[in-house]
Amino acid sequence: MSSGQKKRNFQIEAFKHKVVVDPKYAEKTWKILEHAIHEIYNHNASGLSFEELYRNAYNMVLHKFGEKLYSGLVSTMTFHLQTMSKCIEDAHGGSFLEELNIKWSDHNKALQMIRDILMYMDRTFIPSTHKTPVHELGLNLWRDNRADEKHNQNANGFGTFVYQEDFEKPFLEVSADFYRAESQEFIECSDCGDYLKKAERRLNEEIERVSQYLDAKKVKQR
Repeated sequence: MSSGQKKRNFQIEAFKHKVVVDPKYAEKTWKILEHAIHEIYNHNASGLSFEELYRNAYNMVLHKFGEKLYSGLVSTMTFHLQTMSKCIEDAHGGSFLEELNIKWSDHNKALQMIRDILMYMDRTFIPSTHKTPVHELGLNLWRDNRADEKHNQNANGFGTFVYQEDFEKPFLEVSADFYRAESQEFIECSDCGDYLKKAERRLNEEIERVSQYLDAKKVKQR
């Protein structure tokens, strides 16, 4: 190297440009996502861009607005579940269980789409803050807002009446018919020992079944 040549030292400095987030960014972005959740529950999801919605939810978490996104989700889902609960409560007679089944199916479909949109929040923000995952949250909110005795205690026990007339009574009648026919068929082709073993097994199955589906207070009374 000649004396005329000088060694040059290059130093690369860290990029210091600060990203400035629009103060209204969080509110604007949440409104987009809130509208999408409303559309999902209103069966208007076909016109939504799920890729864009996912990106918006991703950016909210990235810019530290995960708490706003999560609390907004809770409020919006609660609103729709309360509306569903009212529709279920207004159903009468045999249509009660049908309406309950329809609303449960609608909620599960909506919950799956919402979970896909908020996947990044589900994988990052929720575990780091020890919050309830989106799917479990949706099930818990359904449980807390469903139409049952708790919702109807102030309506002269309407929930108890619906349960007894539209579910418990038909359930017990169908069960009785089934076991009556089965026992008659089985006793005709089995000896006494086999019949007693079969009866004991069915009795244990029925005890387990009623503990899951019937009102615990009514089971004790029986």
